[in-house]
Amino acid sequence: MAVAASMLGPLTACSERPTSFPDRDGVIAAQAEWCAALAKLQRAGASWEHLTACKAAYPTSSPTSLRAMTSCFSRRMEASTESSPDRSQIIVECNDEVAVKINPDEPTATPVIDSRCARMARCEKIPVADCKAAFSRHEAAQRAMFTTIYNGAGRYEIIDCLDNASCTDNEEAGRQACYKPPSDELLWFPD
Repeated sequence: MAVAASMLGPLTACSERPTSFPDRDGVIAAQAEWCAALAKLQRAGASWEHLTACKAAYPTSSPTSLRAMTSCFSRRMEASTESSPDRSQIIVECNDEVAVKINPDEPTATPVIDSRCARMARCEKIPVADCKAAFSRHEAAQRAMFTTIYNGAGRYEIIDCLDNASCTDNEEAGRQACYKPPSDELLWFPD
């Protein structure tokens, strides 16, 4: 956890969630761009009824990922010939496009990989070195989807879960469960 803490920002105690992360300002700026794009897609601009709520939201996307998603989502929604484009399908397509563009080998990825491998050593008796070697053989987009698409808060949540959740009979599902909450909050949309 100490390595993770040093990469994510100051921690007052291992069990307490930090109140701020180094990428916070970047996330806020990228979220403002996302909100402006959603407002433009609604042809509402600054008068969009959800603009304030959107700007107040704090997604788990990294600033780079959120900016790339903003560009892709806007472009695909505007290019759609359907009167009601399938937003879910566009998000899936954009996730694939964005993951290829994100650097999976940033230093911010290391604490997540360390926690994944520590959990695999603890729960599945897979040596850490073997885990890291196997992880490095994944395609870059897949490595990014496990690490650098998330901002500091999202990575912290994943690391905390990987480090502290009990082992399960199905460890693949156990690891995936640690990613579900942050994955569900990568993008903000009005209810």
